[in-house]
Amino acid sequence: MLDLIRVVLIDPSEPTREPLKRLLGGMSRVWLAESLTDYQDAARQMKDLAVQAALVVLDHDPGRAIELIATLTQADPELVVVPASSKSDGSLIIKSVRAGAREFVTLPAEPAELLETFSRLVKPRGNLTSGGNSGPRVITVTGASGGIGCTSVAVNLAATIASLKQHESLLLDLDLAFGSVDAGLDVAGDYTLTQVLQCFDRLDLTLLKRSMTRHQSGLYVLPRPVDIHEAATVDPEVFRRLLGLLRAAYGTVIIDASKGLQATDFVAYEMSDVILVVTQLDLICLRNTTRLVQLLRQFDGLGDRIKIIENRAGLFDGEISRARAEETLKLPISWQIPDAVKPFQAARTQGSPIADVAKGSRAHQVFLEAARALWPQLEEDSNKPRRGLFAAFF
Repeated sequence: MLDLIRVVLIDPSEPTREPLKRLLGGMSRVWLAESLTDYQDAARQMKDLAVQAALVVLDHDPGRAIELIATLTQADPELVVVPASSKSDGSLIIKSVRAGAREFVTLPAEPAELLETFSRLVKPRGNLTSGGNSGPRVITVTGASGGIGCTSVAVNLAATIASLKQHESLLLDLDLAFGSVDAGLDVAGDYTLTQVLQCFDRLDLTLLKRSMTRHQSGLYVLPRPVDIHEAATVDPEVFRRLLGLLRAAYGTVIIDASKGLQATDFVAYEMSDVILVVTQLDLICLRNTTRLVQLLRQFDGLGDRIKIIENRAGLFDGEISRARAEETLKLPISWQIPDAVKPFQAARTQGSPIADVAKGSRAHQVFLEAARALWPQLEEDSNKPRRGLFAAFF
């Protein structure tokens, strides 16, 4: 799944700026990061915006607009600068190209034409979020039934990643009716998923970050709707666009999916780099997990993204062996979280990740192992002093 192309619009003239804002906001692969209204101050403001392209409208003052194009391209040769004008003036086009522009767009622009221009000119330039990230950008945690610990896995994996301080991470609660991510971390957000979706067309990077609740571990959290009836108002296509924006804005997005296989869950599966399927080794859970895995394999590419994590390992000893489970699922079990009733119960009661109540426990170690297996650079780049091979576990 391709990331959103982050674009800044620069146009001092409201009559052309507002239609262009609506045009860019309605394009599925474009995120309008900011709309600037001053040619002279735009270069300074651009320093704080991690964007890949700038659409500069020339009509208000062509001379100053071309000076701005030259300044932007000299400051960042990789930035794609696209001038736009309602006048197809040959001399203006030549001046724009000499200033460093990559192409010229005649207004009013067609959405398909503008998207094709950005898609062709913008090349991947690594992660534009704060901090590096060579691991999966989106992970969806799911399972075949409730009560098997999917939310616990999502909360603890996300908190573990955030605590390692490598990159900004977000935990999104996609169980729209009965999600409990907020309770698992004892946070009360000012904004919920549905509220963010309702103002999606007005979002920029600053507003997006302000809409998220931040846990003390550094993890950003986007809770499920407050009222159950709001779940029915979520448009899967708008959610798809929001998830693309979140993917571009955060180093890692962890999604706690519902167990109802809603349309939004399938959007999350499609846009995920890893689908982490939680299971337990009892007969009913394993049977339903097998059915879920078979369903995901029916969709092109999803089967290759699945990783299995066993929760409450040891609780069902003697019922189904690990080897038998792997044979049934036709997948290896990547990690086994031990059956640790007291620590997890204490964590749920306190609304804390397991690291806060049982740091160094085997359960905590499993989440560290999973985080470092998914993001190998976390081990390499950690700023914490090392005392040996397993020092980071304690």
